[in-house]
Amino acid sequence: MRADVFYNDNPIGTIDWTPDACGVQVNLDCAVCGDELLRCYAVVNGNILRVGLPAPEHGRLRLRRHLSRQMLHETGCEGEPERFYLASAPEPLPQSNAPPKPPLVTGDTVLDALLSNENVQIQPTETGLRLQCPFDPKKPFALAPAFVLCRTEGSTAVLEWKKDAADAAASSEKA
Repeated sequence: MRADVFYNDNPIGTIDWTPDACGVQVNLDCAVCGDELLRCYAVVNGNILRVGLPAPEHGRLRLRRHLSRQMLHETGCEGEPERFYLASAPEPLPQSNAPPKPPLVTGDTVLDALLSNENVQIQPTETGLRLQCPFDPKKPFALAPAFVLCRTEGSTAVLEWKKDAADAAASSEKA
């Protein structure tokens, strides 16, 4: 894909963003603008990716580099960028007017209390929720109060909370 590169909201050049088997090949060509040190940034999936530092070359700013698939994945910048720009620092992302999403909870008092531990992660699944935390058989782990519901996957304790289980727990609390 070829896209415009902006500086102070004005187009000043182009960038070729070419995906390959190992990531993305980047080729930037822009006009020199000012005396400050400018970096190229991309906005991808609502995240800011620092593409690199263009260097002056024959009166233009040029940048040629390869960004690995792993680096793009780790920064949450997989997919096609929405915008490219040059700046001395990343621009703040526009704030969404949408209300924040409520935190994920199971509906079970004991399990929801475990979510306050920074080691416990919660993710939605097709059938409910997945809680997980680091696990070492020789040390206490964050999901220990619910150990009978857990299984281990390597060095991770996993608790699959099904929607049916949550509904049953809510029904028994009402009774």
